[in-house]
Amino acid sequence: MSTLEFFKWCDSTWISLVIRDSTNIFPVVEVFHLFGLTLLLGIVTVVDMRILGFGLRRQSIPAVAKALEAWGVGAAVLTITTGILLFLSEAMKCYANQAFPYKMWFLLAGIVLYFLTQRGITKNTMSLGVMKLVAVLTLVVWYGVALAGRAIAFV
Repeated sequence: MSTLEFFKWCDSTWISLVIRDSTNIFPVVEVFHLFGLTLLLGIVTVVDMRILGFGLRRQSIPAVAKALEAWGVGAAVLTITTGILLFLSEAMKCYANQAFPYKMWFLLAGIVLYFLTQRGITKNTMSLGVMKLVAVLTLVVWYGVALAGRAIAFV
């Protein structure tokens, strides 16, 4: 199956048709998508700013990361689930959109980076220098997801 065939299939699933044919479902799903992304970006920013030495200095880095871990996972699940629904309803638009692949690459990088580094941060098994590099990369990647996602509407 080619990429184009896959996108066409996604665009014609029953769920994509239901979302596309409704005047209310798409905006509601988009609100939850943006809420999840906002929550996720807030959590990423708080943890990464702590790693970089800005704010919450009385709490250890692992304590901050651990305290926000469940919220971050929940926000990521909400964002990805609603993102899939949004994608299904506009798969052919995404196929032709130049910003969409960038969003997907940033998303993949964010997920991989999380799974490669989260345990090291919460268990404090990484050096501070490596944690700071991870923090900067994480900020770039997750804000890249947001910016590329926003660009989808304009390119």
